[in-house]
Amino acid sequence: MRTPMLFVAVAFAATAVAFCQSAANVVQSGSSDEVAIQQIEEDFLRAERTTDPAVLEKILADDFAQLGTNRSAPGKSELLKNWQSRAGQAPPYNVEESDMRIVVRGDTAVASYTKTYTAKENGNVAHQDSTDIFTRLRGAWKLRVSRFTFCQK
Repeated sequence: MRTPMLFVAVAFAATAVAFCQSAANVVQSGSSDEVAIQQIEEDFLRAERTTDPAVLEKILADDFAQLGTNRSAPGKSELLKNWQSRAGQAPPYNVEESDMRIVVRGDTAVASYTKTYTAKENGNVAHQDSTDIFTRLRGAWKLRVSRFTFCQK
């Protein structure tokens, strides 16, 4: 009984390694779609640093949904309203992205990464595990769903 289970475990591990290598190749291939998604993520981060609602308007799909830890978070209209009231003001924190992984499959793309927030006032740090799902709508990539969870790092 142990031998078949060992065989299954080894086969599973080999498949997982092959999948991870395949996924790594997708991220490193630098297709124009991957480059476009990376640029959108960079624009979104820059917009967050300066509270630029015009970037949100451009990037987010009209039916954008955001899922936070244990609940839904503001959608596009509410985010725009919140950002417009503080447009051009730097937030009370610094934010950086790391460990970005992008996978594109046809007209759908997924970007996963970690955001690190550092409070300007006291230096407190929070890490956010994020996943963004994009779809190509009328030839342009739009952010449709964003999921995040604050985590320990």
